[in-house]
Amino acid sequence: MKFKNLFWIGLLLLSVLSCEEPDTTYLTETDLSIDIPLTSHVNTLSQSVMESYNFNGIAIFCLGYDDALKNCPGDVIQITPGSRSLLSFEALQSSETIDQLELSISYKTQNEAEYKQIGSIDLLQGSFLNSETYMVELDDALATLINRLNENPRYYISLEISGSANFNIDSDARFSVPLVIESEYHSPRFTL
Repeated sequence: MKFKNLFWIGLLLLSVLSCEEPDTTYLTETDLSIDIPLTSHVNTLSQSVMESYNFNGIAIFCLGYDDALKNCPGDVIQITPGSRSLLSFEALQSSETIDQLELSISYKTQNEAEYKQIGSIDLLQGSFLNSETYMVELDDALATLINRLNENPRYYISLEISGSANFNIDSDARFSVPLVIESEYHSPRFTL
């Protein structure tokens, strides 16, 4: 009788000790790519001999409704930016230059009527973009955006670009940010 009780206690103790907390944290690497349509118009205040054009464009996105986040299991714990976040103008021709470029980032919830500005960044700081240097790195400039996405991935984010160029720009700018999304899945099942 004692042996039988010891056997059942041992079997119960073995099953309790063999239960481990399952690893429910997942990492998903994705690339957030957004095309920003641009419109331009002649700068009538320009003092130079060459024609100058002002341009602007706006794009609105919500990471919570993006396909990248839909593929993440469970709840988002943290969003971390990867390296080499870019804003690029790939359609620049040889004589075309962009000499001013500013990025404004704003956010709001679905229920709010107006966007709250996170910040405005001068991306060129005295330099220019042409067909050889057609992109700007954004790694240092996106910390505030990532903080807002960590606060709530379902914020609506507004990206607004404005600047001036020596040509009538009629192409899109591409906003590209590699992200690592850490999520946690809570299973209601008991597993051994």
